[in-house]
Amino acid sequence: MKDNISRRPRNSSFPLRTIIVREMRITDWHSIHKMYDSLSEEDKAFFHPGFLGYDNINFAWLIFQVHLLLSCIRPLRKILLKMLPRIVFLPLVAIYQNRIIGFAYIKVKRRMPDRGFCATLSVIVDNIARGTGLASILMESLLRLAHQENIREISLMVLLNNIRAISLYKKYGFNVVGKTIDCYRGKIYQALIMRKYL
Repeated sequence: MKDNISRRPRNSSFPLRTIIVREMRITDWHSIHKMYDSLSEEDKAFFHPGFLGYDNINFAWLIFQVHLLLSCIRPLRKILLKMLPRIVFLPLVAIYQNRIIGFAYIKVKRRMPDRGFCATLSVIVDNIARGTGLASILMESLLRLAHQENIREISLMVLLNNIRAISLYKKYGFNVVGKTIDCYRGKIYQALIMRKYL
């Protein structure tokens, strides 16, 4: 994957000359947490992986931080994919004027019998960049990275009322394979499970 992928957004009302999407670096770590903490509670209901933001700090959060940071070192990530694939992230960031406005990742879940990998996927875009096409740029970049890293199957969970996200995932070939429930801060939400084979 190229380190930098620049694209123009579709929404010209957003004062954006270029969006830079690249693999996450260790130096991005704090900014990703700041972006997540700035989201509204409604946005966090849509995207709450449990390891982002500073209000979720516990032992599991700390372990995920180590996995995320180790995955940012590409040669180390290659070794981890062979030895401990379950701890590997493939994280991307979107940057506008030196500010992270998007974060997306693939999290490897297990090795498949054909020596490929099964993984999950998540995408979040800051409020200021919604409707710009940034989520599509992140999806395209993630799917390219998934091919490079031999990811064969990607699953995700999306809330039933997140119509824009469902449309985005369908656009990129994800199909609904089931329904589930999701909980966030004591509230229960209906959700879809979607999957794509690469």
